[in-house]
Parts: sequence; C-alpha cells; structure tokens
Amino acid sequence: MRISLSLVVWTLALGIAALDTDHGAGVRRDSDAGHVAKIRIQESEHTLDIHSPTDNRQASFEKALKVLQQYQSSLKSHNMPGRYESQLKTYRDISSFFPKVAREYVQGAARVFSSVFGLTDRTAARYASHRRNSQPKGVKQAIQTVRKLAERGHEESLFALAEIEMYGKYGSALELDLAFEHYQQLADISGNATAQYMLGLFYAVGLGSTEQQNGMSLLYTTLSAIQGYIPAEATLAFKYLSGIGVPVSCNKALSYYQSVARKAIQHYNSGPVMGRHMPDYRARLSDDNGGAYGVRTGPYSLHKVVNRKSFDELLLYHQQNALKGDIKASMTLVDLFYHGHRFAPRNFALALKYLRQVNTHLFTQQGELRKGLVQSEVNAAAQAAGMYGIMCLRGE
Repeated sequence: MRISLSLVVWTLALGIAALDTDHGAGVRRDSDAGHVAKIRIQESEHTLDIHSPTDNRQASFEKALKVLQQYQSSLKSHNMPGRYESQLKTYRDISSFFPKVAREYVQGAARVFSSVFGLTDRTAARYASHRRNSQPKGVKQAIQTVRKLAERGHEESLFALAEIEMYGKYGSALELDLAFEHYQQLADISGNATAQYMLGLFYAVGLGSTEQQNGMSLLYTTLSAIQGYIPAEATLAFKYLSGIGVPVSCNKALSYYQSVARKAIQHYNSGPVMGRHMPDYRARLSDDNGGAYGVRTGPYSLHKVVNRKSFDELLLYHQQNALKGDIKASMTLVDLFYHGHRFAPRNFALALKYLRQVNTHLFTQQGELRKGLVQSEVNAAAQAAGMYGIMCLRGE
C-alpha cells in the first residue's frame, strides 16, 4: 500500500515538475576550447543550420539545444501521421516505471501480450533501433555535442542529457539508469534542486535498476525543498499529510503547503493587471461521456458525448454564422478563444479579430452605438466594449 501511494505522489508531483522543467538547471557558465561543427537538418522542407563556436562551451550547448528544439517544433507543426508522429514517441519498457516488487508481474503480462499479438523482444528492439536511425544526422550530432559537453562537466548539458534519457526526447531511447547517473552527477557538482528532486523520485519508486529506498528519497526531496523547489515542497506536504514514508505531521504539511500557495499567488500577481490567466482546465476521461457526476454538472459535460469531431463541427457552424454578421456567434467565438478550451487553445489574436467584427457592427467610427439596435444587441455591445477594454488594459 505504501508503494502504490508513493507512486501516486510522485506521479502527481511530476505533473507539477513539468511546468518548471525548462528552468530546472540553474548552472554556471564556463568556457573551454570546443570543436567546429556545422549541423544541418533537412526534413520535409525544413533546413536548420548552426555553427558551433570554438571557444565557448555555453554557446556550443545553446546552439545544439536550439537545433533539438527546432527539430521538435518542426515535427509538431507538420500534422503528418506516421512518419513524424513516430519521431515524437519512444519505445519504452513499461516495467521500468513500476516498483521492483511488481516489475516481474508486469513483465510477465507484457510477455503474454506479446505472444498473443505476435510481438517479440526482437521486434521491439528493431523498432527502437529504427527510431534512433530515423533521427536526422544533425539531431544525432546535436545530442552527441550535448553528451560530450556533459562528459566535461558542463552542468546545463548534464541536465539536458538527463532529461533526454529520462523522457526519451527527440526520438532517443528511454535510458533510466543513465538518466539517474547524470542527475546524480549534477546533484553532486552543484546541488541542483531539480536533479535532487528527480533522484528522490528514483529512490521513491525504484525506477530502472535503482533500489527503492525511502530514506534516500526523503533526503533528496528535502534537500530540493530547502532550496524552494515547488514540486519538492508539494511532494513533502502530501507525504507528511498522508504519512507516506514519514510520521504524519499536520504542522509540517501545512508549512509546505503554505510555501507552495504563497509562491503560486506571487506568480499569479506578477502578471498583467488583474493577474495572470488561471491554468487551463484539465480534461478527464469521464468528460468524454458526460462527466463524473452526470451531464450538465460541469463546463465540459454539457452533452452526453464530447469529442473533437462534434466540437469542430460546432466551431465551423459558429464561424460561418459570424461571417454572416451573427453577433451572438461572434461573441461566442470571442469567449472561446479568449478563455481557451480543451480542443481550442487560448488565442488572443482570434479573439480580437471577432471582437472587432462585433464592434464594427454595433458601434460607429466615433465610438457611439448605432441607432435601431434591439436590446440583445445593446447587451452584446456592452459586453464587447468591456472585453475590448480589458484586452487593451492587459496588453492582450
């Protein structure tokens, strides 16, 4: 029971950590003689060029990382199933994510599944090899550059390499044991809070070949939390609240939760006037079938079945009506794109586009209401004016 609860805690905390991944490696900058390399990527009419300088590790790392990020973006921007989608996925041995006590049973179930569907370890290995070989030459060279810099102790390269191995980024294979080594090395060099947090995760659930040790997990998580790393603080708060690997302590749980809450409010207030936008609603599987508590009990359970196809059809219907001058349809689209939706990310440019259409229909060039408007149009004009004022005030 403790093992399963620990796995849940760290799964939840990893979701929080994803928000802070790009800023986890607070490292020093140092220079050394590098190598001259030209990395050229050409995939589906995309050409990315970098020239690695000869005298700066940091610049070499940034150039290599830019290539990897642009490569990832180029795959996502091309909605081409098959060839490109396979580049974003990684063959993973799922048993490595389970505690050691359950790993044998998971592997047994996987072998049964493989025999039933004609999959073998050789097939999986061949698939993983194909994925590595399908990486463009420039991407391989960029990863190799990061690896060489990591071997020379460059801290940002160590962090980036550990992330690649941990999550199988850029078409690379999942290598949990190597990820653990590089997180350990980074934590020893600089006491990096993210690396310490990830080590706590490894020890908590026994990822890869790491032995599960609650004491080591608590040690590294506490060291990370002392540095103010939010996911570590949230993890410890839940541990002390539920008594997972530690004695139950409401006071310690409250202290950590208060720290996380203060930082969250500080982040919210650091944005534009009236605060930042709240995070998007997290979709649940139950929402696709009317919601956990029934139809019309939440913003995403207004209908019995909510799927992408029906949403796209409804969106097209409103867009066509907006083109015909339908004020209600235009305001619906303004609200949709301003606040965002599960199937339609927030887009201020589109919201402003439809808002201006409404203003053109309801207001004169002098900013006065047009004559002859019915009450529903007057109400829409007030709503549009308020929304336009908020967007101008916030610079959206």
